[in-house]
Amino acid sequence: MAKWKTSAVYGLVCLVALISYRVAGAILTSPIYRILVNEQTTVGNTAAKTGGAYSLLGGTGQLGYGTIGSSRYSVAWGAVNSSPPPRGDVNASHVYPNPCNLREGCVAVTFTRLTFKATIRIYTISGELVRTIDKNSNFDNILWDLKNGSGRQVASGLYIYFNQGGGTSKKGKLVIVR
Repeated sequence: MAKWKTSAVYGLVCLVALISYRVAGAILTSPIYRILVNEQTTVGNTAAKTGGAYSLLGGTGQLGYGTIGSSRYSVAWGAVNSSPPPRGDVNASHVYPNPCNLREGCVAVTFTRLTFKATIRIYTISGELVRTIDKNSNFDNILWDLKNGSGRQVASGLYIYFNQGGGTSKKGKLVIVR
């Protein structure tokens, strides 16, 4: 009988380990970067915390049962969800979704893998400047609401964009479909 109990315990331990492995794998492959933060609530923190694939600026001392956040992070139940930090150059930058189909609910596109300070210029295929977007944030991306410099919705068609930042530049094409 003791062998049976020992085997059952080992089997249970293996099952718990397998479940833990699957949960940990799901967390590690999540598109949201999660880090554990333990911080004194009475100490103000304005220095950026950086490392690996995340960056965080601010304090988490207000953690509780609600959600707090800012333009740089959101905190809910002790989880800090953060965007990847800015890149050193724009060589890998791109835009998504591309094509942007308005009938399928596309209302904005995201320029991603940008530097801390970046400038995006969007042109029509005939070379007319549609919009200039200046990025100066700790995220690696910025949204374009598909509006021109006057605040009007742009027409469907092919657009050319130029990303500049970190002493580098990259051009690409963007299609907007109605």
